[in-house]
Amino acid sequence: MTAPSSKRSARADRSGNVQEVLNFLRATGPSSQATISRATGLSRATVNHIVQALRDQGAVQYEWKNKREALVCLASTKESIVTVTVTESAVHAILFDFSVQERTDLLSTHLPEYHDAAPTPSMALDLIHRIASIARQRGAPLVGAAIAIMGPIDRTTGAIAPWAWQRLPHWKQVEIQKYFVKNLRIPVIVDNDANLAALAEWSWGAGRGCSDFLNITCAQGIGGGFVINGAIYHGGTGLAGEIGHMVIEDAGDLCFCGSRGCLTSLATERAILNALPHQTVPKRSLEEVIHSAQHGDAACQRVLSETGLRLGKALATVVRVMGPRVIAIGGVLGHAGDIVMGGLRASSEIINLKAVGAGTEFRVAEIADNATELGALAAIFKEIDMGINSLSPWMLRPADPGVAEPSRTVA
Repeated sequence: MTAPSSKRSARADRSGNVQEVLNFLRATGPSSQATISRATGLSRATVNHIVQALRDQGAVQYEWKNKREALVCLASTKESIVTVTVTESAVHAILFDFSVQERTDLLSTHLPEYHDAAPTPSMALDLIHRIASIARQRGAPLVGAAIAIMGPIDRTTGAIAPWAWQRLPHWKQVEIQKYFVKNLRIPVIVDNDANLAALAEWSWGAGRGCSDFLNITCAQGIGGGFVINGAIYHGGTGLAGEIGHMVIEDAGDLCFCGSRGCLTSLATERAILNALPHQTVPKRSLEEVIHSAQHGDAACQRVLSETGLRLGKALATVVRVMGPRVIAIGGVLGHAGDIVMGGLRASSEIINLKAVGAGTEFRVAEIADNATELGALAAIFKEIDMGINSLSPWMLRPADPGVAEPSRTVA
């Protein structure tokens, strides 16, 4: 008779093998069973058994190259998933309906009762209920939800870190995952927005195939996300990747985190706009600065290049400590491309790194828009053992909600 501990060990081994195959497909894309076997070290018979089981579950499918050879690829659910992004000023819910391959967006600022209201947990829950009613009417109920928070999540409490909750005061001390699991009764993932943007870029963009990857999101704020061996790296407290709060100029401006000279106070939209000389028609956004720089505005070019220099100073320290193989620059600032990247690569700190030898590669992020929302999708896919190997056009194209009436049940 087999001992219970032996049975548990065997189940754990099988589960680990399944996850290894799924992680390989997420990182690499469609692959033959022979390739999977070589890469994972699992026998061909084991890989064949796992693939057949995953195919029966609908988690993978075959992509035929010809009549004799097929590649194994991830297959998405035929139901629906919702992602929710919470910022200082709004809640953005997206329904990804895989049954009809349609994306539906719902913004709190588009609803009269929430137009000027600060985001709250109950507001986010209400938007999920509303968008879930659309899914139910189509016969594709929600099977998972992912919540992206504009703020670091303390992994010991499940709430926004105490030093950062001022931007989302109504979320103070809320155990976010517990709140949504209790009210939705479906799998729920909660993470920082920058971490999820990094997961999207690793899954489908500039970081694909990298075992150690860092993505920097630069816009109104600066966030960083590490993906190591196919998973977001949170660190012991959950605050890993908070690149924006690295102090790089001791005498710099005061940041909301309480420190002076943080990268956030030197290389975000507000800092860039303030660094521009007086203009007859002042720039109102980072997008306008980038557009003018790309059309020859020397002042805008200079400020963006200097922003790249500051990024280089901060990232050189990150490279020395963590040594990621690839670092991508995304968010709105990523649209500046070579203007910012030229400044980054020209910084003395990065040049000194190169003098030591070949190391980290710096790239422009490939997922220009909706990286956080798509990363949330990738995160919940991983949670329910599903996935997709490439983004379809419908996932990138917002649609009007059509029905936005409140609904109090999700199942």
